Amino acid sequence: MTRWTYRPTLIAGTSRPDDYVVRRDGRDVGRVMTERLGMGVGGSELVWWWGTWTYPATHGDAPTLEEALERVREEATDDLPDSDVKGR
Repeated sequence: MTRWTYRPTLIAGTSRPDDYVVRRDGRDVGRVMTERLGMGVGGSELVWWWGTWTYPATHGDAPTLEEALERVREEATDDLPDSDVKGR
């Protein structure tokens, strides 16, 4: 059975709210995070951006964290870059 988890994204030892790495069976396969759409002052919409790190890489937006995680689960393939380190 495939085990899906997510954890805060760490870049240079720092994380930010609503930014997660998605893992399948202990391997990083994608990322989800909030982003604002639109340029209007106070009128931009907050959505969840999602993306896969597998080949072919795919990405998009979703209205909720749960839907963004589901999109990564649907789109992530078994073809990972050679530089991926298991257990990272």
